[in-house]
Amino acid sequence: MGNKKVLVWGAGGHGKVIVDALMASGEWKVAGILDEDEKKSGIEILGVKVFSLEAGVAEAAKKLDCGRVAVAIGDNYARFEKFQQSQGAGLTAVNVVHPSAHVSRFVKMGEGVVILAGATINPGTTIEDNVCVNTSASVDHDNYLERSCHIFPNATLTGGVRIQEFAYVGTGAVIAPNLTVEKYSYVGAGALVLANVGLGTIVFGVPAKVRGDQKKRPGKEN
Repeated sequence: MGNKKVLVWGAGGHGKVIVDALMASGEWKVAGILDEDEKKSGIEILGVKVFSLEAGVAEAAKKLDCGRVAVAIGDNYARFEKFQQSQGAGLTAVNVVHPSAHVSRFVKMGEGVVILAGATINPGTTIEDNVCVNTSASVDHDNYLERSCHIFPNATLTGGVRIQEFAYVGTGAVIAPNLTVEKYSYVGAGALVLANVGLGTIVFGVPAKVRGDQKKRPGKEN
């Protein structure tokens, strides 16, 4: 039996990393890459052709005879939108786990989750739908990652941390134990977080302090 076919939605740099992770797993055959940018149509990324989305994702998937998709968008809100559109088109959002990542058998995982090279997910952690745990991020025991959040490369979540919906934890940031990063918030690169991060706030620095508000919101949250 051949490898399972999957489409990758997103032909940017993050898409390239997702394609590589799928190839490295040995489980998947990347049938094509989808992108709204018509200028990218016909090019190849890591030997995989980019196809137009002019007729919509359902039609593109039908043309390529593939019912599975990996959404390869770093922006939480755009990724959430594509995740919803994929579900509406009847596509299955697959989990992408690079073979060099360590994921405990005692981790609970939803759909459309991405865990990239060198990441560690320790036992007791729950990861909801459409979450991205990026390259070499460390997610220790008993964390809870709510839907559509993004843990950037080399970020460290210690024990008992909760990252709420659509929140970002920036590159190299460290979250102390048993803290909550609330919805829509943004933890800047290199931040040391020693207190809860409030709804829709931007924090950075050592120790992290509130520096502003994050105004962006998803178009539809259901």
